Order: sequence, then C-alpha cells, then structure tokens
Amino acid sequence: MALDLDPGAAAVGNPRLIEAIVAEMAGGAIPFERFMDLALYHPEFGYYRKPGRIGRQGDFLTSPHIHPMFGWAVAGWCRDIWRRAGEPAEFAIIEPAAGDGTLARSILDWAAGRTDGFSRATRYIAIEPNNPGGDPRIEWRDGPERVYSAGVVLTNELFDALPVRIYEAGGRGPVEVLVRWDGERFLEVPGGVASIDDAPTNGRFEVNLRAHPTMLALCGLVETGAVLTFDYGYPKEDLWAPWRTTGTLMCFYRHTAHEDPYIHVGEQDMTTHVNFSDLEHAAEESGMTVFGPVSQGEFLYSLGLGGLVEAARSDMGEYFARRRALEQLTDGAGLGRIRVLASTRGIEGIPEGFEALP
Repeated sequence: MALDLDPGAAAVGNPRLIEAIVAEMAGGAIPFERFMDLALYHPEFGYYRKPGRIGRQGDFLTSPHIHPMFGWAVAGWCRDIWRRAGEPAEFAIIEPAAGDGTLARSILDWAAGRTDGFSRATRYIAIEPNNPGGDPRIEWRDGPERVYSAGVVLTNELFDALPVRIYEAGGRGPVEVLVRWDGERFLEVPGGVASIDDAPTNGRFEVNLRAHPTMLALCGLVETGAVLTFDYGYPKEDLWAPWRTTGTLMCFYRHTAHEDPYIHVGEQDMTTHVNFSDLEHAAEESGMTVFGPVSQGEFLYSLGLGGLVEAARSDMGEYFARRRALEQLTDGAGLGRIRVLASTRGIEGIPEGFEALP
C-alpha cells in the first residue's frame, strides 16, 4: 500500500524510494548503512540508477570528466604495466563503476594512437549496471565474469561511495546510528554499543565493512598486473584522528556539497572518506605489493601531465583548456586531494608515479 506522503514529506526526496525505505523499516529503525545502501543502490529508485548524475549538468564532476588527458595519463600507466607483464596478447583493463564510459573512451582513444601492440592487446571491461552502450570497443558487464591472466583493475571514486556504518563515541563505547521515519522526515536514533578495535573515544566516525572484501575481490580479477585506486581518504590513524569529531560524510546535489543525508534522498550522492590502511591490508592479503598512497597531484605530475599541457602550445585554445584542467586535477583543495594507491602482482619494479616514495 502506498505511503500517504504530503507535499512536504515528498520534498525529502524521491517519493517512491522513501516509500520503499519506510516499508523496510516496518515501523522501527534500520542501521544507517542500510539507509545509505537503499538511497544509493535501490535496484529501481536508488541514486545510482539516476541518469545524468555526473558532469557539469549533474551533481558532481569526477577527474575523467575534467579533460581526456586524465584518461591519457592513466592509459600510459596501464601500458607500462602491460610492458612489464611481458606484453601479453590479451590485456584486460577492468573498470568497476564505469559510469558513462568517459574514462574508458579516453583510455581507448589514447591506446589507438600507439603502434606497439598495446591497443590490439587491450580488452576494456566496464562493470556498470546502467550500461550506456554506444562504443563497440567497450565490453559492458553487470559484474566480473572471470579472472584474467594479465591486466589492470581501475577504480575511480568507487570505495568512497560504499555504504558505511556510523557510530557516536560515548562512555560505554561506540553507539551505532540508526534511522527511522517519524511520518514527515528521517531521524537518527541510537542503536546498540559495538566493540571496535582502536575506535575513536569522542565524536562521530564511520566504519566501511565493505571496503576490505571489495578490494580483495578486485585484486583477484587479474593473475598478473595491478589494481590502481583513486579515492578520497586517509590512513586509519589520520581518518580516526582525535580532532576529527564529526566524521567525513558528505552529500552532493547539483554541485553543492552539504552534510545532510536525509534530504534529496535518491537524488543526491553520498560519500565518506576511505580508510586506506584497510585497502592496503586487503591488497597485501591477496598477495599483492602495495605502493602509495600518493596524492593525485603528485601522481599526475610524475606521469608527465605538465608535458601534455605544453605540447598543445600550437593551439592556444586547447593549451588553455589543458592548463585549466591541470589546475583542477592537481588542486590540493579539490581533486588533487584524491589519493592514488597501486597494488601489483608479477610486476617488477616500482610502478610509474610512485618512484619518489621513501
């Protein structure tokens, strides 16, 4: 039976999604993790089923949408891994949460201009339930189908969109945050006390229980090669630093950032910063060697993005477009804060972009 939502309640977000969430609550409360899961990933009404989420007309911009040279730099990094793997005849590039395929197209366009066999060897596997199609070079899949003998797994802002549990530290220990519906809006209520190793003793914090198994699964997709991860986050000791008392949850709606997950439900993105220590442990557990993380700014400069800007000086319009893009991609207060982590198996030496690490 449909929920009787008045106009004010309907303004909280997608009415059909609100109905689905309230129905699951069955008059009680659900963990914030489940609320976030439904808000983002409900199979019919979740935010990630919404078209046009990314881009200048959407809710946020990601690095591949700033300029194709982000994808060109990543393509060069993938080619270096292909070479170090012995230039196999088949080399898979696997991108979970591939979105509209912008990164895929930039990488494949760059590869098409090489004459060393990299383009012929490359198979691009885009894992994305909202398959936009349109480019026969991209193989769209709903999920991984097999393990590849050689390749690179690319993730760009994947882990920060995984649903998290939220806790409030207190005298009895961390208390889980639950969510209920009061007839007009979603409200937070306290749940049970949890036992969490090294948990903060004051303030609010998040725990992402899905990051570790997700990283393990991604590392298992290639026998020889790498996982290259771009995401916002910190090592555990920085993420749970004593001064960070309000958590890291952020919402994005029409290029406006705010901290209220209970408005625009199903119509806004929600993210939290990633625990990179957890990702590193998962990669090491899978038998990979970990490098980084480094900032996206450091990584892109090391890969020669500055040279790509200078190479366009014969076309001043393109030169200034690339220069603006470089500033955005490496801005320490914006996209340049993204961290880059590389995990390799069967690859000799330090991968490009990580040579300056101590």
